[in-house]
Amino acid sequence: MNKRHWIVSLVAGGSVMGIAATTGLFILARLFVEEFSRPHFVIDVTQFPWKMPEALPDPPAALQRTLFFHTNDGKLLYGEFWAQPHAAPTVIICHGYRVSGATLRPVATLEYHSGYNILLFDFRGHGNSESANTSGGNAEVHDLEAAIAVALQQEETLPGKIILHGFSMGAAIALLMPPHPDVVAIVADSPYAHLDTILRSFVHWQLLELSHSWSPSLRWLKSMFSAISWGTVAFSRPVFRLRFGHRLIAHPAGSMKRWRTGLRKSRDFHIPPVLLIHGTDDKYIPFTHARQIVEQAQRHNIPLQTYFAEGSNHCAAYGDNPQKYIETLQGFVAHYLGDAYPDVSAS
Repeated sequence: MNKRHWIVSLVAGGSVMGIAATTGLFILARLFVEEFSRPHFVIDVTQFPWKMPEALPDPPAALQRTLFFHTNDGKLLYGEFWAQPHAAPTVIICHGYRVSGATLRPVATLEYHSGYNILLFDFRGHGNSESANTSGGNAEVHDLEAAIAVALQQEETLPGKIILHGFSMGAAIALLMPPHPDVVAIVADSPYAHLDTILRSFVHWQLLELSHSWSPSLRWLKSMFSAISWGTVAFSRPVFRLRFGHRLIAHPAGSMKRWRTGLRKSRDFHIPPVLLIHGTDDKYIPFTHARQIVEQAQRHNIPLQTYFAEGSNHCAAYGDNPQKYIETLQGFVAHYLGDAYPDVSAS
């Protein structure tokens, strides 16, 4: 074979391999999108444990009410409202990916006994809410907006005194949502800064789990897992958009710039102060994500306070040191609630 024919053969072979690789990544992307967006699929708590504080008693039954409400894109959500006997600030608790509001019931009881109304609800595709596909952030912004609207409809809620307390995905959603005039502050516990890096880690972890059952002759493929993970997430973007009509990748850290831009356009634009909480040993959303959010907040002059729990894992700061967590949270919100700050301490 002469040199020209060799080059043609090499190019043709490379093209075939390229097409095969592209096809393979599209197949992986479709499988990943199907798995990632599947509603009512619960995380294995032995793999992703959340350490919650010890719960206090629920409020009296007469002060609890079940709520069903719709989002502006037509999804039916479930929630519980725990009312104080009088008007008070309301805390909306936002759960994470593949768990439900019930997971955060210990948090709800502690904060209820601190004098706040509580709205504990399930995002779409989670808990008792409608079996709709999940997105890990972007679509769920509609859910949080609907939760704020229904909280404001409760007569015990003081207007302009709503606090968002989110964990993991719920914290990211609180940062992603355009600022609401009735939200006085955001407590964001362990949010991601950019969803793409989390998704690549998730794909890489799934590949490692699958590889345990492979024959030794295929173990060499592990060296390619990082590239495969990157390619799978990249191909998942168009697959997700074509299927669901909106973006897959959410960037809560980018909200800092959007908020500052909104303020420049209108002096009536409200930028909520943020308390960012993150464990330094977070194995699922690395501490580097917190650093990225801080960097963006400083760059765009966003009011942000931090509580970095030394040695704590993902969403474990509350459970590791409840007293310090509560003191930090209460000290933060007291500044912004003013006279509306409940004159009650946690039991």
